[in-house]
Amino acid sequence: MPIKCTSYQKKGPITWVTLDRPHVLNALNKELWREIYENLDRAETDDETRAVIITGAGKAFSAGDDIKEVASLEDPKEIKSFFLNFAVPTIMKIVQFPKPIIAAVNGLAYGGGCEIAMLCDIVVASQSATFAVPEALIGAIPPIATMIGSDLIGRLNISAMMLTGKPITANEAKQMGLVSKVVRDEKLETEAEEMAEMTMRAAPSSIKVIKKLLYRRFRREEIEQAVEELINIVESGEGQEGHRAFVEKRLPKWANP
Repeated sequence: MPIKCTSYQKKGPITWVTLDRPHVLNALNKELWREIYENLDRAETDDETRAVIITGAGKAFSAGDDIKEVASLEDPKEIKSFFLNFAVPTIMKIVQFPKPIIAAVNGLAYGGGCEIAMLCDIVVASQSATFAVPEALIGAIPPIATMIGSDLIGRLNISAMMLTGKPITANEAKQMGLVSKVVRDEKLETEAEEMAEMTMRAAPSSIKVIKKLLYRRFRREEIEQAVEELINIVESGEGQEGHRAFVEKRLPKWANP
């Protein structure tokens, strides 16, 4: 039986979904993507749940996709399955979720972890949290950041994050509009729950329609197209070199342009 990659905890009308692979900084493997989907599906059908908080166990929110797992996939069909059958359905579940989702970012949120935060309705970050979208450094792209990053934090901000891969602090993310509130590390859980409780003053039907309208331009076919571009580059020579270099803990050797 596979090891659980998440925990699901109800605290009254608030449901906590915790990414629980701390030994690999909550890297998103197929099982973790699947469990996030299943946990959100469970919370969606639970009438008692009014809001969901997503956080990470240990020192990280999430370091992004599990690069070692992706690098181990030799069959192109397996690579496509990883992204199209596991990541994309979970992304769409977050986007279409009819209740508020709060990200409680407790540490680094890199790559897909940062993109999950981008998709949440409210982002509360600890002072020690950092954010980055460094996919290009290993021969990949961040599909969600390329789609919505410009609208979220401005073209120049998201371009700098994607093209340099440089991490930013929680306060810098707050100034850009990526984070709603920055709090002391020890206050993260309390502040996230307070934010969740504040959303409960709004009518559930209003929340559902507001979220629907906010994401009316976020379509599955567009994220699938962006993911197809990601798959193409991951399967390319540069993508393979970048992922090998990451696993081997060295700088990639790009071909001369």
